[in-house]
Amino acid sequence: MGSPQTLSEAERRTVAAWAADCAERVLGLFEAGAPRDRRPRDSIARTRAFARGELDVAEEIRRRFAGGDAAREVSGPSAVAAARAAGQAAA
Repeated sequence: MGSPQTLSEAERRTVAAWAADCAERVLGLFEAGAPRDRRPRDSIARTRAFARGELDVAEEIRRRFAGGDAAREVSGPSAVAAARAAGQAAA
């Protein structure tokens, strides 16, 4: 049986670029609460690298939850949401 995924790799890269754009718009909300924590910013950068074809699908699937820890370590709701947005972009 084949994969239930319906997006091609090219389509996944297009969606990743869009998701990175969305997450980047709220990144400042996270960084205001945790200015030294680069995990969400790094997650967005990896997402952009994936969108450009510099990273492969399998590697990013393994790393997709790397940014989620940042959301558990801030207290403000907007900072939590911004960290989750970066994590979801990478996913």
